[in-house]
Amino acid sequence: MSESQRKRAKTMTTASKTATPKKTKSKTGVARKPKTEVGKAIESSKRDITKSENSKKEITKKDTKSESRKKDTKSESKKKDNKSENTDLPALPKSEPAHDSFLVVAGTYERILYGLEARVVGSVMTLNPQFIFPAHIGCIKAVSAGGRYLASGSTDEVIKLYDLKKRVELGSLHEHSGSITALQFHGGSHLLSASEDGVICIFRTNDWEPLKMLRGHKGAVNSIAIHPSGKLALSVAQDRSIIIWNLLTGQRASRVKTPQVGEIVAWSPSGSHYIVAYATEVQVYKVGQTESLATVFSKQRILCALVASYENAEYVLCGSQDKRIHIYSADGVERASVVCHENRIKGLSLVDVVLDGVVHAVVVSISSDGRIKTWKLADLLDPICKNAEQSTASDEVMDLVAEPLATYNADVRLTCVASSTATF
Repeated sequence: MSESQRKRAKTMTTASKTATPKKTKSKTGVARKPKTEVGKAIESSKRDITKSENSKKEITKKDTKSESRKKDTKSESKKKDNKSENTDLPALPKSEPAHDSFLVVAGTYERILYGLEARVVGSVMTLNPQFIFPAHIGCIKAVSAGGRYLASGSTDEVIKLYDLKKRVELGSLHEHSGSITALQFHGGSHLLSASEDGVICIFRTNDWEPLKMLRGHKGAVNSIAIHPSGKLALSVAQDRSIIIWNLLTGQRASRVKTPQVGEIVAWSPSGSHYIVAYATEVQVYKVGQTESLATVFSKQRILCALVASYENAEYVLCGSQDKRIHIYSADGVERASVVCHENRIKGLSLVDVVLDGVVHAVVVSISSDGRIKTWKLADLLDPICKNAEQSTASDEVMDLVAEPLATYNADVRLTCVASSTATF
């Protein structure tokens, strides 16, 4: 080999030695190749990706935490809303008296619902049927009208709802598991229902949702009554108790044992007093007192009762088994009675009507004789007031004779009645 060839071989070996990269040891002792520019770029991009992914994970964790917090706050707010949601019924404004006509609704043993229009022309009143149809598959035990709505309850455990303005059936409510015993509208905004299952339901009329189920009685609820202010309600039941309900909270305010089974409860028009009717007695109570102010004793079985105001005094009217309406003063003294029907009186209702330009209270009575009658309250109470002024014998019971304003013969066994000044 010549000198030139030897020099070339040395330069080639030195070039190969410089071209081969040096191997470095990692911290773990494993040999690895040094990083090229591309490798450095790839690894830096990988680091950026992992950093971005980690940041995304942290963001998603924060988001999930925030969402869970939002859900928790929403659920807490819902719980608070549910706790704060009450059954507060608005106070009723003074209802306007009927001028041209008012509505009378009656239920029957034959499952038929009657709707009559009482039309007033001057001092003359007529009762004209507006609708008559079979509403239930059982005996109708309760009816009520409020605003544009009508409700009927039956032994078939169903509450039927109707729109009086559109003259259509809206549907039915099935919250109870016993015969419907009582219904009462509070204006046109709420409906209270009672049943033999011992439960009282409060419904909202704009969507007919049950706002509250009042459970306090241990027997069938016989009657309910809403205070004119909408803040209180009364109920009597087979468990021989009367409960005052706080409708602002939907809770029981007080519970008092009664000597007998209360069958009817009703407020006075002023709302300062209420009555509880038993089989042959009526007790008058003042709000806030557990002891009765007076007790009315009847020789006949009391089937219906209401409280009416006349000449700055309050009177208790009771429909009885003897075909008469018995009239008592608020202190428990019987003042008069009048024969109204040919059979037992099953229901009474009161409505204000303009007659000859003057507002009069009109009593609607129904009987098992199938007749619906209307009476001017003044015709029943005027003789009592005059007799109290002239006579010294205050315990005298007058036997009155009065002519009804109007009569309609349904020719069926009537069970319940309601009246309303709202007509459509």
